[in-house]
Amino acid sequence: MSNTALTAIIVDDEEKARSMLQMLLDENCPHLKVLAHCGNVPDAVKAIQLHQPDVVFLDVDMPGYTGFELLDFIANVNFEIIFTTAFSEYALQAFRVSALDYLMKPINIKELVIAVQKAEQKQKPDTYNRQLQLILENYNSKKVETIAISTLDTIEFVNVNDIIYLQAESAYTRIVINDAKDIVASKNIKEFEDTLVANNNFIRTHRSYLVNINYIVRYNKTEGGSVEMKGGAQLPVSKKAKDELMERMKG
Repeated sequence: MSNTALTAIIVDDEEKARSMLQMLLDENCPHLKVLAHCGNVPDAVKAIQLHQPDVVFLDVDMPGYTGFELLDFIANVNFEIIFTTAFSEYALQAFRVSALDYLMKPINIKELVIAVQKAEQKQKPDTYNRQLQLILENYNSKKVETIAISTLDTIEFVNVNDIIYLQAESAYTRIVINDAKDIVASKNIKEFEDTLVANNNFIRTHRSYLVNINYIVRYNKTEGGSVEMKGGAQLPVSKKAKDELMERMKG
């Protein structure tokens, strides 16, 4: 990317939304030059090939092709994508799984400025393209198999079936992986709960723990109840979670 001006394309099927974003960028990110507005994915692909922008503001929820499906038409993404979206549970799930950022509509000015600043710090191409591929896979899939985990220094790609349990550590989460090093994620455990519980193998046994039931060795009734996990960790089970855990273990 240039050290002076960034170039960008806005992709959104609503003209009003494109105009509003243009106005916000003009007022708050004057060093960014918008080269084109596109109302759909096919036009966006042509504009990207023509202009080779640094940044693409990409609406997720569009008729015809979704914003995510733009990735099907680009062999190698060499620009930063700033996703924009109205509330969509499928989209939010895909973002959580891929560890990619996004802007919710109506767009908050502070969040927009931060997103543009982050886009200026171009990410590692291999990692970024893997995240983009992951967001497309999980948006189209009914089952999450791999998640991208943001740490303070890197992005780690982990098969969810290899996760033994997750432990809340204030604003962070320690993720214990089968036959591998632990990972400390820079997100709280709630960020992982919705994704992993939907996977059916995971259960929130305690406010501080989310466990993969496939790695439970035994349930201990003493001292209020706990589970022994593969590797020997003894994790508490709350009264609220006990009945569900018993049913899941029977299944």
